[in-house]
Amino acid sequence: MTIMTKRLFMMTVALCCLSMWAQGLTTTTKMSPWLLAKYHQQQMAVKKNGGPLRVKGRPVRNYMMTLVQSTDGAASIRQKGGVVWQDFGNGICAAFLPIDSLGALDQCPGILRLEANAPSQLMNDTSAVIIGVDKAWDFENTLNSSLPPLGGAGGGLQAFTGKGVITGVMDDSFDFTHPAFRNEDGTSRIQWYWEPAAENDDPDALGIIYDSPEKVLAAQCSHDAILEEPHGTHVLGSMAGNGLNGRYAGMAPEADIMGASALLGIDGTEEIEQRFGKYVMNHIEDWAGVEDAIAIVSLSSVQELLELKKIFDAADAAGKPCVVNWSFGAAPNFESDYTLYEVVLNQLLGPGHILMVAAGNLGHFKTFVHKEANEPLVQDLFFKNEDDRDSGMTRYIYELALRINNGYDPYINMELTIEDVPEPFVIDIHEVEKYMGANWGAAYTIKKPGMKICVELLNYPDGTDGISLSIEAFDDVYTHPKKMKGTLRIDNPVALDLNSQADGINNLTFSPYGYEDSRGCNQHTIGFPANLERVITVGAMHHRSSFTNYHGETTCYKKMGSEEGHLVSFSSCGPTLDGRMKPDVVAPGHNIISALSTFYRKNGSEEETKKELDRLIAMKANVFDKDYAMWAISGTSMATPIASGVVALWLQAKPDLTPEDIKGVIERTSHQPEPEFSGTEKNVYYGWGEIDAYAGLLDILGIGTSIPELSKHQPAGMKFRLQGNTLYIDGAEDGTDIRIYTTDGKLITAASIAGGCVVIPESAGKGVFAVQVGKLGSTLIRL
Repeated sequence: MTIMTKRLFMMTVALCCLSMWAQGLTTTTKMSPWLLAKYHQQQMAVKKNGGPLRVKGRPVRNYMMTLVQSTDGAASIRQKGGVVWQDFGNGICAAFLPIDSLGALDQCPGILRLEANAPSQLMNDTSAVIIGVDKAWDFENTLNSSLPPLGGAGGGLQAFTGKGVITGVMDDSFDFTHPAFRNEDGTSRIQWYWEPAAENDDPDALGIIYDSPEKVLAAQCSHDAILEEPHGTHVLGSMAGNGLNGRYAGMAPEADIMGASALLGIDGTEEIEQRFGKYVMNHIEDWAGVEDAIAIVSLSSVQELLELKKIFDAADAAGKPCVVNWSFGAAPNFESDYTLYEVVLNQLLGPGHILMVAAGNLGHFKTFVHKEANEPLVQDLFFKNEDDRDSGMTRYIYELALRINNGYDPYINMELTIEDVPEPFVIDIHEVEKYMGANWGAAYTIKKPGMKICVELLNYPDGTDGISLSIEAFDDVYTHPKKMKGTLRIDNPVALDLNSQADGINNLTFSPYGYEDSRGCNQHTIGFPANLERVITVGAMHHRSSFTNYHGETTCYKKMGSEEGHLVSFSSCGPTLDGRMKPDVVAPGHNIISALSTFYRKNGSEEETKKELDRLIAMKANVFDKDYAMWAISGTSMATPIASGVVALWLQAKPDLTPEDIKGVIERTSHQPEPEFSGTEKNVYYGWGEIDAYAGLLDILGIGTSIPELSKHQPAGMKFRLQGNTLYIDGAEDGTDIRIYTTDGKLITAASIAGGCVVIPESAGKGVFAVQVGKLGSTLIRL
């Protein structure tokens, strides 16, 4: 998500234990914690309602999108009223399961595992110059050159532009009509697009697939383009857009485009739930006893895998390699379990199937604290609701989780003090366990005027014991629930970790600093899916503190506490909560200029939209009889498509690169921005360093080995133009030595610049060539 995104995201903490700590209360389950919580929510709702929910006299049956591992060929799923959506092989499928049947499925011998997690949330122009893309594809560099080199677009003749590669994107709010995604004749560059939530009269289809550029352009925009923040259009523009009137092109401007609308954070949207429910009703094999039921489907992270598979399948059908961009995710937490998810993801990734993922935007928040054994903990807590709107909220919920390190007694006592609350909250875990044992599924609650704390005991997926605290403040009694301070005290001799929830509106942190007054670099802030092993996780760099908008005013998206040339304040850092070294690489992510959706309307209002966006617009132009714009925002969401576009260039050079190959290129060719701070090896702040498109291409093509004397950087301040076999080099002096090689190291010509150019022999033929310009640097050209 961008840091502009202000959505309430309160991930449901498990409503009951996977296994109670005391003997006699232990129970085992095949369900992941989040799914188990949903099951118990359903059971408690039925109990409270005195039976299944009914609407207009008809029973409502709730379904959950779930990953299932089984040994019976999905027979148990069908017997319990489920519908298989996608078979991933190896006994794993994605299925719609009745939530009220999860308990029975949990007991089926043929079921090995049931897994679902909360849907992800949303987490880009000088970037080409920073990472050297401009010299990989750009002879007439039209990008803003205020950033250091990556290696990008524009111009008529390019060496590597992403041609022959599929750039895939899963996001929201796409403007298919934007010139950045169209050819000069107005036709669309988007070859394939899936709208899973779109209405379709075909009972066997879920959503609509636009399988040609003509159908994509006729659709004009994705279904959420008006309602949602204009995120996806910006992301796609940075990855593969060809700019607006030759300016602000993306990294791979000649790549083909495929995509899908990611159903991010829309769990609870009644229309979408019922649309999916209609699909389920049309595919259930046995409706005995529930013939008149209304089916409603709750979304989960599972649909992300389905969309990824469909994009890869479409790319395979086109016979082209594919890199997919995910600029979304979830905050780090102890409860989530993505075991099956990662198994399926690893099956989908491989040669020519690459996935790039945003690291997240929590680096400015301190959300993790480790307590050593035999040391008391006195930890300040800072509560802040960051929603400036008059939302009508009367209560504010803040979340805190504890993970007891293995080998330590989990029976601890805690004291939580909140300012202006007369007495502290004293939490005795023995009392909590006793209560939960007698009231299965209910949290232990402590109430005081204007405030309530709910305590639950958990067993986390890694086998450790856990405690979750949910602190609720009510504004009808408590005078300032949107900004509070507290202190947590734990005196027991136990080693433990604290992780607070700081993703969304209600933020609980261990430090008062925000992105505007913090350099960031807070560890353990990378969540899902950036924590997965085979994805390439991308952090964000701060390279431009301001830009000039179309009014001629100097402005910026947000003021940051970080400095230019450093990691931007908000960029999440590793290690992950399970100890993995992330991110893998960083790319520009602050004040990035890219395409703006023309369909977006904030709250449906033209006036509110202008007020929000106008100062951030860098340029406007009328193209294809419509006004379009390019605008600036910040986030690891913006850094990731820049790195994704670079990988598209690499896939053009070698289409069968694997995720491991890509990581190897990044490791060998990236550079560390702050070796004095983070060292020269892979680290939890920058990974292997800032991506370098040009150095990566030289590495992939083997030119560094075949031409050892070739510079690994491009010459500064030069432009290259080809007219036939004449190479013009603007910015280089006459008499400068020029050496041109084939990629396997054969010297084609050695000459000096005369009249601003050199002539390449016709005998060179066609292909990619390396050009060494004196001692000033090198570039690649394509004849």
